[in-house]
Amino acid sequence: MHPDGFTPEFIEALRLLGSAMEEVTAANQQRPILVGGAALLLWTTGRYVSGDFDLVGVDPKPMEEALIRRGVRREDRRGHLKRDLYHPTLDIGVEFVSGRLFDGNADPNRLRLVTITPGSRVLVIPVEDVIADRLGQYASHPKSSRAMLQQAVQAWRLAPEIDNAYLDERIRTETASTLDLARFEELMANENDQP
Repeated sequence: MHPDGFTPEFIEALRLLGSAMEEVTAANQQRPILVGGAALLLWTTGRYVSGDFDLVGVDPKPMEEALIRRGVRREDRRGHLKRDLYHPTLDIGVEFVSGRLFDGNADPNRLRLVTITPGSRVLVIPVEDVIADRLGQYASHPKSSRAMLQQAVQAWRLAPEIDNAYLDERIRTETASTLDLARFEELMANENDQP
């Protein structure tokens, strides 16, 4: 992955996040996993905008503390969920997602450790999981969540490589078998026909 298309704020937020992850793993704690919109932003090289960094991990406390040492604050702004964190100048939020990564349905051996700068690495879900996650949200509400389909299509088109067998399995799981890779390809073709 390369920085083309990323805002300086996003790169700085990733650097900060990655350095906190390095601190956590140096203390023999599990490195959290970046999921959601920020993972999509990474895989689409900045073509999707997200101000939230969703992290999955066993115990969020060490990561929270590492982030706070880097200027991130516990949410204290009016109208925001008090369980989240935010950075006052980078305009990002950090939320810890509870539970196992995709309810244990994702292959942890496929996670990617991305170097942001020396001393800053971020663990992120693979593009197949990003696509399947977006399609799962699309399948739940196809009429109101066309944006999720468009995001999945964009991630597909920009992916450096895709494991079709794994993607098919993940799509079936995330959509409760209402979609599979063949149907996704049909939906992509229809997206190409849209004005």
